[in-house]
Amino acid sequence: MTPESKIQTKPRLSIEEYFALGDDKNTELDYGEVVLSPRPSADHQDLMIDLATLLKRWAKSHNLGRVTADIDMVLSAEDAVAPAPDLVFIAAGRDCWKGSRLYGAADLAVEILSPTERPTRTARKFADYEKYGVHWYWFIDPFSVTLDEYELVKGRLTCRSEVGADDLFEPGVFPGLKFRLKPLLEGDLKAAVEGEAAGLV
Repeated sequence: MTPESKIQTKPRLSIEEYFALGDDKNTELDYGEVVLSPRPSADHQDLMIDLATLLKRWAKSHNLGRVTADIDMVLSAEDAVAPAPDLVFIAAGRDCWKGSRLYGAADLAVEILSPTERPTRTARKFADYEKYGVHWYWFIDPFSVTLDEYELVKGRLTCRSEVGADDLFEPGVFPGLKFRLKPLLEGDLKAAVEGEAAGLV
C-alpha cells in the first residue's frame, strides 16, 4: 500500500444526499463538503431574534416579502452549495421555496459573527453570495458593534454602508426603516428604532 492510498478524503455529498441526513443538524454544505457550524451563543441568538422581529414586522407592514431564520439556502444544486445564513429576506412574488428550503439566492442574507467563526469560512461565504447572486448582504460583528452592508452591483458585492454602534442605519433593501445597532444588541428594540418603525415595536 502506497502512502497516497492511505490518505482519506471526506466524502462529497450531493444536495439530495445532504438533505437525506435530516433537518436536525447544525451544518452547511460547501461544494459537497459538510461543514459543521458552531453552536450560537445566547447573545448571538438574542440579536438574531430581535433583528428578525424588527425586519419581519417591517416587511409584513409593507407587504415586502418574507423574513426567516436559519434555513438552508441552496445556491447551487449542481455545485452542492447550501449555506444557512442567520437571516434571509425573500421579496414578495418570488417562487423559490421547496418545502422549508430556499432554492436560489435570497434578496438579503444576514450573517452574525460568532466567536469561533473561521475567517476562511467567512470569506468563502462572501464569495459564494457574490457568485450566486445574493443582492444584499449584511455582516454584523457584535464584538466590535459594527454592520457592513453590501449591495450586488454588476456582479460584485460592493460595500454600501459601514455602520458603527450608534450610527442610524437605513438599509437599502428597506427604505424608510431606521435603527441603531448598539441598542438592538442590548435587546432594547424601542430605543433602537426611529421614525415609522417606532410604531412596530
